[in-house]
Amino acid sequence: MPSLLQALVPATGWALLHFVWQGLLIGWAVMLAMHLLRNARPQTRYTVACGGMLLCAALPLSAIIVYLLDASVPVGFGAMQTVAVGATSAGALIDDGTLDNIKSLLGRQLPWIVGLWLAGAALMALRLALGLKWVAEHTGAGDYTTNPYWQRRLSTMACRFGIEQHVRLGVSDKVDSPITAGCWKPIVLVPSALITGMPVDLLEALLAHELAHIKRHDYLVNLLQSVIEIALFYHPSVWAISRRIRIEREQIADDLAVEMLGQPHKLAQALSQLDQFQFDTTQLAHAAHGGNLMSRIKRLLRPDVEPVSWKIAMPLAGLLAAGAVFYAQAAPQPVAPAAPLAPAAAPAAPAAPVPAAAPAPAAAAAAPAPAAAPAPRSAYAIVRGGNDSMTVSATTQDIRNVAQLRQSLKRDFLWFRDGDKTYLVSDPSVLARIDAAWTPVNRLDAQMNEQGKKIDAQGKIVNALGEQINTAANQFSKQAERDVVVQQRQMEQVALAQQKVARRMELAARDIAADNTPEKAREFAQKMALLQAEMAPLQKQMAEYQRELSAKTAELYQQHQPMKALNQKMAEASRPMGELNVRMGELSLKHTEAVREAERVLKSLMQESLQNGKATPAPTA
Repeated sequence: MPSLLQALVPATGWALLHFVWQGLLIGWAVMLAMHLLRNARPQTRYTVACGGMLLCAALPLSAIIVYLLDASVPVGFGAMQTVAVGATSAGALIDDGTLDNIKSLLGRQLPWIVGLWLAGAALMALRLALGLKWVAEHTGAGDYTTNPYWQRRLSTMACRFGIEQHVRLGVSDKVDSPITAGCWKPIVLVPSALITGMPVDLLEALLAHELAHIKRHDYLVNLLQSVIEIALFYHPSVWAISRRIRIEREQIADDLAVEMLGQPHKLAQALSQLDQFQFDTTQLAHAAHGGNLMSRIKRLLRPDVEPVSWKIAMPLAGLLAAGAVFYAQAAPQPVAPAAPLAPAAAPAAPAAPVPAAAPAPAAAAAAPAPAAAPAPRSAYAIVRGGNDSMTVSATTQDIRNVAQLRQSLKRDFLWFRDGDKTYLVSDPSVLARIDAAWTPVNRLDAQMNEQGKKIDAQGKIVNALGEQINTAANQFSKQAERDVVVQQRQMEQVALAQQKVARRMELAARDIAADNTPEKAREFAQKMALLQAEMAPLQKQMAEYQRELSAKTAELYQQHQPMKALNQKMAEASRPMGELNVRMGELSLKHTEAVREAERVLKSLMQESLQNGKATPAPTA
């Protein structure tokens, strides 16, 4: 065991050093793969990036294990030969003596390298611990309030996502955006400003995004990702891959939310409104504003094909250079000619012919493209030619296909999917029955929009009062602070002078107690008279300062009266806001029931249209 511990430092040091070039190769490979997969699904790019991250963690760990198990070879030199594939190929440029000197120099510095790495990893671990502490402090039972209405909505959405765990919803003033935390007992924290100031359908879109993170267990994955960042904090490739993982993770959550809602513009609108809030959330808790916000909005509204970027040249050049080094290492080296024999020596046997280099193996067959995710078995879109909006419950790809059909058909129709086939219904009677089924939903939409306007108007009143209160409070606090500080300093100076005089009185009393003669008594009386004369103006000055402080306190109390009036107005303005939110909750429940009933009628009409032939196969967009 002692020898194993002694070998751990050089084993770790060599592994860290070798990961410098290994990490570069992995980073270049992942960057190249991201460019090649720029038009693929984000799940594919996410899988590739996670694979690169795991490889970054596996290489140093496996190297350390190999070093420690290899008891017959010195750790430093053996590690250099075992793992640094292609390192000896530098012999074509650097002689063996120089390489040995470099290895020896690095070997002597390994304790310092490991020590610095441990210090950096400790700081990164402290950062992670602070993040976990932040999450614990903001997700405790007493750190947030509940909202029964939104808790029911969130639970309903969680069931639609197929989440078996109970997902808690908390309303907090300590966060500035919806965030998700917790592995086994997930919770979604929502700012109170969003509860009162954002329309119900937009807030629902943000909650769907957070539920997508819970569905995919992204909080746990993010913790593992943070652990790898701690261990390999010194390498830029790790941070680049980690950032790419977080970007793709947010896009996947967006896609899952859109698949459930069927309305990408709602999520895009909700994300755009988050620009009105200030963001300061911990990295461990997934927030709806994660990733590049504007690129996510653009992707939801207008998913374009990404052009080839010039940045692909750097990883491609790096991989080509690495391939050249590996080829130079694997290529057969020319055999040096034998030295001429002495004349008296017997003739040498003919040398065996040098075997020709083996032909390069055939290129591996290209890996098959990842299969696209199966489309849902049921989806629909109600299209009105004179209206830009669509009533949909479909995937993002379906919505794009329907939009193209709309441009080509130029008429009202119902598009729906039954199994793996898609159909169109243009019969006016069927469309009229669909309109009748959705009329209650549209009426409730209008009522909710009107209610939202009332909430916005009342919210502006509350915000204006809040600004007045903040302004008054700041002025009041600054004035009070200046007056109190000045008064305290003056009284402290007088009190210090009083303490000095009192100390001299105490010393005089001790002297008379030790030698109570008539002469000492007369001397003590004279000293006390002088000290009393010195104390009198100090007492008078202290009394004056106390009167001034009382007057200033009364003045500040009078200044505080407008603050009380503003607080009263705020209480009166907040009361209607609560009533408006309750009314919005009632409308939302009715809206949910109306949508459920309309979809039930719609599915019945779909089956009826399939049976009577009014549903025709949809043309390929």
